[in-house]
Amino acid sequence: MSFQPIFSRFHEAIKLNDKTHNAGLREKRDRIHNRLREKLPYTFTFFNQGSYAMGTGIRPLNDDYDIDVGIVFNDVYFHDFDPNAVKKWVYDAVSEHTARVEWRRPCITVYYQQHGEAVYHVDLAIFARERNSNGLRLAIGKQHSANDQREWQPDDRKGFIEAVKKRFSGDDDQQFRRVIRYLKRWKDVHFRNQGNAAPSGLGLTVAAYTWFQVNRSFLNGLYDDLGATRGLVRSIRNAFTCRWTLSGNMHRLMLPIPFAPRDDVFSRMSDQQMQEFYQRLQLLEDWLDEAQQSSSTAPLQRAFGSDFPAQ
Repeated sequence: MSFQPIFSRFHEAIKLNDKTHNAGLREKRDRIHNRLREKLPYTFTFFNQGSYAMGTGIRPLNDDYDIDVGIVFNDVYFHDFDPNAVKKWVYDAVSEHTARVEWRRPCITVYYQQHGEAVYHVDLAIFARERNSNGLRLAIGKQHSANDQREWQPDDRKGFIEAVKKRFSGDDDQQFRRVIRYLKRWKDVHFRNQGNAAPSGLGLTVAAYTWFQVNRSFLNGLYDDLGATRGLVRSIRNAFTCRWTLSGNMHRLMLPIPFAPRDDVFSRMSDQQMQEFYQRLQLLEDWLDEAQQSSSTAPLQRAFGSDFPAQ
């Protein structure tokens, strides 16, 4: 049985539609951009980041669509300002823009609500420049954090975004992005969406950037998304290391992002959360194997949820 037509239908069901979902996100982003232009004391440039910029976004299960935006102040150098002072410029500028604006450690988040429920949110990451270089620093710190809990963190997410865009080309690139979307939907179906219990979308993207291999038939050139997903899941699981603890054997995956700040994208997950991640990857691999062996979509529906077609 060829699963490729079914995976294609699944992909169409979960990917963001440019005319509806992305258009709404762009409209909210642009409204914030215009407000910041009016309110901020310094000039700045905007850039898209995250899954929107990399073309790996999916339709959220809870209908809370998001877009990540970087704000780079043109003439603000990190040596000259406290990171929270610069974040406060942005927070004050947007604090009355909607009914809910949150100051978070890595960003300022603006929520757009309908009937009391979030339907869109925009994450604003605030950057200052490095003198005598093109480097950027990200403002890190909660609103009332002590001085030693604030920092200007070196950050080259622009570099990572460009690297993802160039990792593959043509139809190979399309399979790469499809498989990232499949793993993101698996994550949303099988993990809580609050806190650090789930692997982040960035973590899964870095894993795909590191280990994904194109799966295409040498005979007819047709792509095999099931095989490509199985291969990536197996590579991620094999990269875990095992260590003994008082609670028994624990598995952990350490994966640094290959651009500044080069930190471990899974560092915030506890040992127990990491163990659950490992076990669920094993279960996902079993479902993918079962689908291949039985020519049944039932294991794939268990893996990816009700949006995966029955046949």
